[in-house]
Amino acid sequence: MTRSLEKFIIFLHIQKTGGITIQRILRRELGPSLSTRVLRAVSAERQSLSLEKAASAKRFEDGFFVGHCCFGIQRYLPQPFTYITMLREPVSRVISLYYYSIDNPTAYYHRHAVNKSLEEFALNTQLMELDNGQVRFIAGDEKSLFINRTPIGECNTDLLETAKENIDQHFSFVGLTEQFDQSMLLLYRMMGWSQSSYLRRNSAKEASRPTVSKRTRQLIAEKNNLDVELYKHVHNRFHQLLSRYGLDDEKLLKRFQIKNQMYRALWGIPYEKYDAFKALFKS
Repeated sequence: MTRSLEKFIIFLHIQKTGGITIQRILRRELGPSLSTRVLRAVSAERQSLSLEKAASAKRFEDGFFVGHCCFGIQRYLPQPFTYITMLREPVSRVISLYYYSIDNPTAYYHRHAVNKSLEEFALNTQLMELDNGQVRFIAGDEKSLFINRTPIGECNTDLLETAKENIDQHFSFVGLTEQFDQSMLLLYRMMGWSQSSYLRRNSAKEASRPTVSKRTRQLIAEKNNLDVELYKHVHNRFHQLLSRYGLDDEKLLKRFQIKNQMYRALWGIPYEKYDAFKALFKS
């Protein structure tokens, strides 16, 4: 379905899918967002502020909601609503999360990744985000607003079908990290926004990483078998939408990419310096 202007947008930000870039685009198009991170920083209830309170505290000018949360947060947000999100090939997502966590001491998952191999992190860490995490986030949980709490190793096809149904019924847009430029073209078109250039934010350089063995990749895929099936479902849906909106044109994509290369050449370094300046206050 396409998003009508009356619907409040909920951006379900799954870790390591390119969400920081999407947030910047949404702020540019829709104005301020309701961010639990900002609310925690300014609230006198810092330690006790719940996700429910954060969502319910929406200001009039908030254009959308964004957060690392699961399907269900709409219960505390304006109606009618629509979700958007990005998915990533499951094995690549887990690998990216590991190296990001290792390289960033302030990262939430750093303590889970430090002094562990990729295989130990992916297979032995008791994190639900690493056990069909994308299915968990999109399926939702009536008792949790962060992630589905099905015990590790017990996610089943019923949960997968719930995630598929939620996407088909409640998500205006689901992009793919591996096809980021096409995803942005589709997002702009579906939302009725003018096609704009963007800077890819928080995008790790992966070329210098060690090669991950075929065995390790297979083990990660087996642990995230439902995520693999969900990704296939969304991949097919994504390409159908590209065709429907006339965006499966290589020349159109190439023009968009050239435009973005010029934009990054002009603004990339200033933004990198700005991000480095902000990081000084987080250390």
